[in-house]
Amino acid sequence: MGGVSAHEFYFAYAELSYNEFTNNLEGTLIFSTHDLEKAIEPNGSLIGLFDKLDESSPTTRLIEAYLNEHFKLSYGCALDSNAVDVICISSFTLEGLVTQLNGTIECYISMPVNALYAPVYCQFNALMEQFPLQQNKLTFTYRQHKETVNFIAIDTQHTLKLQ
Repeated sequence: MGGVSAHEFYFAYAELSYNEFTNNLEGTLIFSTHDLEKAIEPNGSLIGLFDKLDESSPTTRLIEAYLNEHFKLSYGCALDSNAVDVICISSFTLEGLVTQLNGTIECYISMPVNALYAPVYCQFNALMEQFPLQQNKLTFTYRQHKETVNFIAIDTQHTLKLQ
């Protein structure tokens, strides 16, 4: 049998909501700290470093870039009117990081969105390139409606409902 892994299944969780008062998408992504370190730097040079990060660290920018590559929204937006005239792609700002004693890292993200229109597609394939059995879950809140969707390696994109 090939290499040894610490655990057979891998999970990441995200909560994302649209705040109509501030016109922002705001969310939290939770990963196993070790898994995120390995996914960002498969050679292992980041192992143990995420516990000591602050917002100004160059490694924090690596995490932000990784999240924007592997947690994406595409959505209808209106640039010149109140009607959808273009599809926008998310570009989140990593607002903060907290490593927990249970071995997870919480990544707080946000981005301004003047208006959010259907269709809204979410891709959440974080960690899947490193861990083929990775399973990700997103809970999306829009107005009073909550929707939870699951992502696996063969199903990394879902349409989110705006109700």
